[in-house]
Amino acid sequence: MNFKSGFVLSGLADSLIASLRAPTFLVGLNGKIVCANESAADLLTGTGAHALRNMPIADFVAGDASAGVQTRVTHDGSDHPIAPNRTIHLKHATGDGVWHVASLADDYDKVIGIIYQYAAPVSPEQSDKDAARAAGQRFDVLAETELRWKTAVLSASQGVWDHDFERNRHYLSESWRTMRGLAPDATAPETTEDWLLTIHRDDIQKVREQLHLQETGLTDIVDYTFRQRHAAGHWIWILSRGRVMRRDAAGFPVHIIGTDTDISDIKAVEQERKRLAERLALAMEVAEMGQWEFDIETGRTSWDARAAAMLGVNAQAIARTGPHWSDLIHPDDRQGVIDYNAARLRDREDIAYDYRVLTDDGSERYIRTRGKFLPSVEGSGAYVGVDFDLTPEYRKTRALEQARSQLQYESRHDALTGLANRRSLDEVFAAAIDSDPAPAIAAMHFDIDRFKQINDSLGHDAGDMALRHAATILRDHMPKDALVARAGGDEFVALFVDAPTDAALRAIADRITKALAAPFAYNGAQIRTCMSIGIARTDPQDGARGSLFILADMALYHAKKDGRAACRFYRPAMMEEANHRKRLEDALSLAFAQDQIICHYQPQFDARTLKLTGLEALVRWQCPIFGLIMPDQFLNIASDMGLMARLDDAVLRQVLRDTKAWTAAGLVVPHVSVNISAERLTDPKLGPSLRALDITPGTIVFELLESVFLDGADSRIDENLAIIADLGIDIEIDDFGSGHASIISLLRIAPRRLKIDRALVQPIVTSQQRRALLETIIRIGRMLHIDVVADGVETQAHVEILQDLHCDYLQGYALARPMPARMIQNLLPVR
Repeated sequence: MNFKSGFVLSGLADSLIASLRAPTFLVGLNGKIVCANESAADLLTGTGAHALRNMPIADFVAGDASAGVQTRVTHDGSDHPIAPNRTIHLKHATGDGVWHVASLADDYDKVIGIIYQYAAPVSPEQSDKDAARAAGQRFDVLAETELRWKTAVLSASQGVWDHDFERNRHYLSESWRTMRGLAPDATAPETTEDWLLTIHRDDIQKVREQLHLQETGLTDIVDYTFRQRHAAGHWIWILSRGRVMRRDAAGFPVHIIGTDTDISDIKAVEQERKRLAERLALAMEVAEMGQWEFDIETGRTSWDARAAAMLGVNAQAIARTGPHWSDLIHPDDRQGVIDYNAARLRDREDIAYDYRVLTDDGSERYIRTRGKFLPSVEGSGAYVGVDFDLTPEYRKTRALEQARSQLQYESRHDALTGLANRRSLDEVFAAAIDSDPAPAIAAMHFDIDRFKQINDSLGHDAGDMALRHAATILRDHMPKDALVARAGGDEFVALFVDAPTDAALRAIADRITKALAAPFAYNGAQIRTCMSIGIARTDPQDGARGSLFILADMALYHAKKDGRAACRFYRPAMMEEANHRKRLEDALSLAFAQDQIICHYQPQFDARTLKLTGLEALVRWQCPIFGLIMPDQFLNIASDMGLMARLDDAVLRQVLRDTKAWTAAGLVVPHVSVNISAERLTDPKLGPSLRALDITPGTIVFELLESVFLDGADSRIDENLAIIADLGIDIEIDDFGSGHASIISLLRIAPRRLKIDRALVQPIVTSQQRRALLETIIRIGRMLHIDVVADGVETQAHVEILQDLHCDYLQGYALARPMPARMIQNLLPVR
């Protein structure tokens, strides 16, 4: 016991001496009593222990020994008092007694106090020497043992408890209270049930079981662990150990002594270790790791259940020798693994490798193993490691590689035809351009003629069949070194690196055209397809090599202009025409914003009286760059650019402005016919835009230019035609007789007028058959109450014949040419 100060000496001594049953007290180096237990105070003074504090020991020494005590006890502790016989006579309240005296030293063997413990009373017959000897023997056997034990208990910070239920004496040491945070005067539980109330509910049952064992006499040992509530509110772990010292006649324990130790820190470490072990086990389980160990000396390997399952080993074969384990390795990996392990084993190096095993059921698994060498004093050491089953990852990787390969294939091939797609075509073309030496390159651009009609008449499945049929023809009739690709829609491109001659390219195109001429069957129908073909070729020194596909597209454009199944080679003049077209497209994009779209008007006359009855608005483009452009030079461009609806709107607005100006000038303005395209007629915003123009009913007539759309039912067209009729705008069918519109469509639409195509009108002067056909059309119109307008009246003979056929209205150069708005007003009558 190491007492560092008087405060510590007094505090610890109080607990220690108070716990002793033998009369004991402690004297400091100043010769004054520091503390005493109650039995010592009762002997010396008959008063309480507190009355002895600070009393000089010399007041109690009998005879001449008093001077010896005062002179031999020094403050520096260098001299041990009464050291020879270790006993002294002290005066009691009722007589003298023999006390054993022992010095109390610290860890440095420095005396810091003197302990006095009662030995026996002094009898007249007993000599001092005999009394001393007897007292010393009893002290050695009993008092000193008890003192040392309790000193050790206090030094170990253990709490002492002593419950004597027969005498109702309960002792709880100061350290017992301290570890629970109880003040010295705090009430401590004395009954077993009160004590159990302070125990954690999860520990009460096991404590009761221990108590039951003691109460029934099955054991005298007290040894249990539990949690108890600290005064501050938290729980502390207590290790309680003791023994039943005495039982009553019925065998029930009546006196139990023991110690309590605060093991909260130990439990915290234990729980943390348990928590880490559980986390490690969980981590290995989550990571699906198996553990193994290889003993170098015995050559035996052991696996846990997960590692054994990875290897396909049954439960009875969890431990196997090395050679047996090597039999599991895939034959392709076995020797490499064996050689690797032998090298690492020789050098005692860690191991890390992947390998395959063949399990008992014949399946293949991929294992990743990692191991660390652990040396040992007793033997050669061991390897401890983990295995990972990489089979799912390998399978996923293989599936991903297959999927990636499939995606790569699909990214470069057309799903419908199986041909290369535009991306693949561009990659091969770019590689050919960059190759050294540079080869001659050629391209064929194919477009299926009238492909839209196949889709519209037979459906998209038939269209897909036509595309696959065309792809098969191209694939079968191309040289093997040519790349055939579907460029999009119904367009295909063939690329030739180290291109053949123009004659060879022509021969390839002829073979393809001939093969496509044969029909193919689809749902009982025979479908014929043909292709327009554009061909371009560039030589190594040609600066236009990068524009090869553009050149082939230009050639295709001219092939389609020249008719179906045509083949054209690129010529430089096509580039000039394309450049001109591009300039027109750029200029047309600005024409609407700059009001460059204007109208010329061609009069229509009553066939009988030749009086002016109406006007047809003919679109013109007054371009500041190219001058006045006729519609045949820009309508196709406007259609390709998707500007037809916008063009129709611009013409209608111009007509309304002109008619408003004529009316303001006091002129009588007849109805004006304005063309309306199919694109405009299918516009869902047509109705609102027409209503916003506030058109006077009867002043505007719409001519349907693309009457082919009238042969098929279209709800949007029907809705817009109904809106047009509600607004008081008449409908006129243009180019009637050219084969587009049918009698059925006339009945459905009920137009106000029919304009007979000039191709039918012009031959009537020389052809009786055409004259009869024209007469039939006029009669049909009269029968359906539809007025007939003859277009293309070029001569007086046309006028006379049409009058004889009772045509209603005439239009043509024989009567009046188209003219600008400022000239029309000279023909209009004054109101």
